[in-house]
Amino acid sequence: MYAIIDKRCSEEIKNNLNNYVEGIFEFSSENITYNAISGHPDIFMFQDKDKLIIAPNAPKELFQFLNEKQLQYSVGIKNVGYSVEESSLYNCFSTNDNFFCKVGVPDNSIEEYCVKKKTIALTQSYVRCSLFGIDATKMITSDLGIVKSLKSNAINYFYFEPSEIKIRDHKYGFIGGTMGRLKDKIFFLGNILKHKNGLELHNYITSNKQEVICLGNDYLYDGGGIFFIE
Repeated sequence: MYAIIDKRCSEEIKNNLNNYVEGIFEFSSENITYNAISGHPDIFMFQDKDKLIIAPNAPKELFQFLNEKQLQYSVGIKNVGYSVEESSLYNCFSTNDNFFCKVGVPDNSIEEYCVKKKTIALTQSYVRCSLFGIDATKMITSDLGIVKSLKSNAINYFYFEPSEIKIRDHKYGFIGGTMGRLKDKIFFLGNILKHKNGLELHNYITSNKQEVICLGNDYLYDGGGIFFIE
């Protein structure tokens, strides 16, 4: 098992994460998209339990890593860029039955892969940044627009207020960009208990018989998520 995270994560986070995986790929890019998200895996990668799709202009070092470790993936169609539309092509989320996206935004390769799933239409382009599932039926989000869509589709959710989530170059980040899941463990880039509704989130997750792993002691860092790959 390997993990892919933003190279700019703290050494504390990287050292703690190393206890759970064989190795870490520290993701970074230059001159592809804007700085705040240039190291975010979720801008360049779509993943669910059966599929990993990578943007064709993802850094060559990522492809080298995946090939060296003999990890399976496919390559998308469109390149990541600087605009909202170009930087959210791969930033969507799916479960066994549902595909969460802003309609018309995802790369065609992802739309084709998810064609048999029910589309949950959202107003937010950066879906994986703003939404994460602790299982197929329980979601965590920091976006009130997404909350409305989850409610209208009778999907269980926890709303996490985002004002204290750290991110480069912006006032605050999004909860999905701080998270990753490995089997029954839910990982965070930082410590949720530093946040005002962190204990509630901790209880929401553990009541689902899952373990919370806080990889750092500081406030949560939106680094584009933690991608576990085997």
